[in-house]
Amino acid sequence: MQGFAAAYSGHRHWRGSEFSAGATVGKPARRNASTTLADTVIIGAAVGIAASWVKALSEPRLQGLFERLVEPTAAEKELVGADISGHPERMPPAEVADRLARRVRGHGLSQQQRVSVLNPIHYTFGAAIGMAYVAAAQRWPAVARDLGVPAGLTIYGSTHASALPILRIQEPPWKLPASAVLWEGTSHVVFGLALEGFRRAFVSLAGATLES
Repeated sequence: MQGFAAAYSGHRHWRGSEFSAGATVGKPARRNASTTLADTVIIGAAVGIAASWVKALSEPRLQGLFERLVEPTAAEKELVGADISGHPERMPPAEVADRLARRVRGHGLSQQQRVSVLNPIHYTFGAAIGMAYVAAAQRWPAVARDLGVPAGLTIYGSTHASALPILRIQEPPWKLPASAVLWEGTSHVVFGLALEGFRRAFVSLAGATLES
């Protein structure tokens, strides 16, 4: 726990929207850059994994909600990324893993294998996003504005709305059923809120540990 707390001690300060109280954490202390980076990576990974867990919990519920409002056709639900509840093997992480398997082994993954790779990819990507988010919010407090909602929407825009269609992994939003765009986009809002919520919680925990 001391290593966790030390990530936010030292000469770094968290300002503005990063804290509801706008306070700095810890007391000034000398730390070398490599140690500070390592601590930030650990905290960021924890934030990203926790936020990814929240996003995963929200997705089936959001899908059910929006499909009741805008019902997709059976054909639309066969599209990549459109039906996480009924076709998890057709989600983008499974498609990416299948492509890599075809390049490396010469044949794709079975349906069971496609489903089994979802969590490892989901949480690995989430950890990477968490590290980037924590580091960016530390350097540029505006990144964390509005409780992380803009950050979540930016992540959606840079992945599902652009990179995945460009790589031909998933159709662009205007070719997907409206329900899929709504639940996926909203789940990224939830993800952004969770990123910021967990970031604040972990930073507060670090501060409380230093004071104890």
